[in-house]
Amino acid sequence: MRFFKVLTLLLCLISSLSFAQTVQDIRLASTPTDGVRFVAELDQQADVSLLKLNNPPRLVIDFKKANFDYQVLQKKWPTVGFVNACRTGMPLPQMARIVLDFPENCQWTERHFSLPAQSAKNWRFVVDLNRTNSAITPSVVQKKSTPKKQKIIVLDPGHGGQDPGAISRTGRYEKDLVLKMAKETKEFLEKAGYKVVLTRSKDVFIPLRGRIKKAHEAKGDLFISIHADSAKNSSAKGLSIYTISEKASDKEAAALAERENKADILYGMDLAEYQQEVSDILIDLAKTDTMNKSSQYADNVVVEMKKQIRLVPNAHRFAGFVVLKSPNIPSVLLEMGYLSNKEEERLMWEKSYRNKLSKALVNAVNKYFRDNP
Repeated sequence: MRFFKVLTLLLCLISSLSFAQTVQDIRLASTPTDGVRFVAELDQQADVSLLKLNNPPRLVIDFKKANFDYQVLQKKWPTVGFVNACRTGMPLPQMARIVLDFPENCQWTERHFSLPAQSAKNWRFVVDLNRTNSAITPSVVQKKSTPKKQKIIVLDPGHGGQDPGAISRTGRYEKDLVLKMAKETKEFLEKAGYKVVLTRSKDVFIPLRGRIKKAHEAKGDLFISIHADSAKNSSAKGLSIYTISEKASDKEAAALAERENKADILYGMDLAEYQQEVSDILIDLAKTDTMNKSSQYADNVVVEMKKQIRLVPNAHRFAGFVVLKSPNIPSVLLEMGYLSNKEEERLMWEKSYRNKLSKALVNAVNKYFRDNP
């Protein structure tokens, strides 16, 4: 999560060098008609576009050729009326984006206008929001309640078949270890009430994009790829967890991603065709939300794991793993430890140790869905 905040601030800085428009303040307030008034104050007039979206309901407000004041990016807005949340971000260096979130099935109308602020140098953009569907009455709720959807977790044991993954000093394969871990974690998750899908349940090779495809076919709510690391330094040890970023958090993360991503190229799948830039606004919003949720789950894993075992420094890391590039399924890649370390290899082949990891993963999943019902 810290990475995305830093990236947003950098984008603000870049855009401010070339464009004078700055969103200096944002305000939300209830109106006498039970509506909500949104006001953005800028230092000068900007080009604005609005997009109304459903599933979930939200209003996207883009100020083109503008950036945010630093204080605005740090600010948190409380719930006002039927507006659940106000979020800020910069999907492009020259675009300041504000997203207003509404309750599920909420319907509303909006009217927007601009006017000079009290200071002649300032400019205000105003959106008046009014809800058009009334709240459901308690009697209706008692008549019919919507059953909760069973959450679907996709577990992805890395490598397989002709791709052994890392090979330990004793000759054991990563592909066998992570398959054991995935099957055992599946049992723990199912006992906790989740539906679990494995991308592979036996020793077969599946291309990286094929793993993403399986996750989509399963309509997964969370994707966890399971691996074990290896290093030239035999003293290296500790668990780590990765989320997606085109810019790796360190050289080791970059090297690991490059090593893992070669699997598709080695077995005849050219990844170049998948690198086209995604410009559609809906996919852009989904990707941003998914990356944030992936980081949220990864942070949960770090909290739970450090109660049980040793982690590497800065255990939540970032790298450009192909297998994490689903735009709409929160995804993480778990490195159980180092097969190149004699002590850690021994531990990872012990079922009791793997059970510790599985339980920590389940606890992290539980917290994730409590925070994202």
